[in-house]
Amino acid sequence: MMRLVAVLLPPTGVAVLAGIFVPMTAMDWVRAAVILVAAIVTMELVRRIHTVRHNDSEPIIATSVWAVAAAVSVHLTPAVALVLVLCAYHSVRGKHDVWWYTIAWALIPAHFAVSFGAWETPSPQANFGGVLTVVLAAGAYLVASHAVAFLRYRRLGRLTEIGLDAAFLVIGAITGVLMTGTLIVVLAAIPVVISLYSAAMTKQLEGDAFVDKKTGMANAAAWQKYADRVVADAEQERREVGVLMVDLDKFKRLNDTYGHRAGDDVLTAVGDCLKSNLRKADLGGRFGGEEFTVLLPDTNVLETMATAERIRLAIQALRITTVDKDGDDVEISDVTASIGAATYPHHGTGIEECLRVADNYVYQAKEQGRNRVVGISTENITSIRP
Repeated sequence: MMRLVAVLLPPTGVAVLAGIFVPMTAMDWVRAAVILVAAIVTMELVRRIHTVRHNDSEPIIATSVWAVAAAVSVHLTPAVALVLVLCAYHSVRGKHDVWWYTIAWALIPAHFAVSFGAWETPSPQANFGGVLTVVLAAGAYLVASHAVAFLRYRRLGRLTEIGLDAAFLVIGAITGVLMTGTLIVVLAAIPVVISLYSAAMTKQLEGDAFVDKKTGMANAAAWQKYADRVVADAEQERREVGVLMVDLDKFKRLNDTYGHRAGDDVLTAVGDCLKSNLRKADLGGRFGGEEFTVLLPDTNVLETMATAERIRLAIQALRITTVDKDGDDVEISDVTASIGAATYPHHGTGIEECLRVADNYVYQAKEQGRNRVVGISTENITSIRP
């Protein structure tokens, strides 16, 4: 309850001040009501898309479209009010997430960006000023919303996500500009938003077939398929391939101590860490639970061991800011990993055999005290590179 009050207090205070400083008109409330109805219709249609495609993520950006439209065309008081009502409706529909109310936070800088710092309701026109209004509203909302998301998740969204958000917000800003002339434009905007969202969801689902959601890395099936192809090419070209099995140490204890939300944040951070320490040709994947796999094409034994050690040190250096089971901020700095290193063809004729050897090395690393790399002795290994 205290968190909800803390989230609601700033936008509510701004809305009250706007009501004091700037008089409202009946048209402000009419526009707000039209936008609210359009937003609820959009929410329900998007919810149906999620149900049909068995996706349980929350389509907040499809709702933010209408918040931007309100920021551009409606007095700040009814604009904030309609967003809060919309968020309450979302909660009634079964998604009790306090962070949805931060949509109202992003609406406020969008309003002031369009009005150039004034409390008055913007009056954009279909000219160069209107184009500038669209850019300012979408840009201000985008920056504010991603800043709030960073406070929650402690990481920025991917460029593709930001680009998609920008496209939605531009549609919202254009709708807000045009509806100052006629409210009918809202009817045309709803199918545009739904079509764009459906197309984006289709693209996301295609990617989800190959990507682990928590870490953004390849899932086990996609990693296996790529690894089989790389090993087949290596056999033809007489090249070596490095294989790493990365297992986080005492991950269950971390989950028990801080909670599963913190555990998920650790997995995400480790996934980002792995990706930042790999080459373009390399591929990291989530094998399952707290285990990761890494494929290193055209990499000999010494290079494989060196890469494994670099990854181990990078994971050890992580400082992950998250929240514990009580919702309090906490920094986790004791994440370590035990890594098993193997190479093709020294450990087998296929990727399965190499993985099995690397997994055995992980067990040896655990038995030796964890937070270490264990792999093949390089003394009697000769590279097969021509």
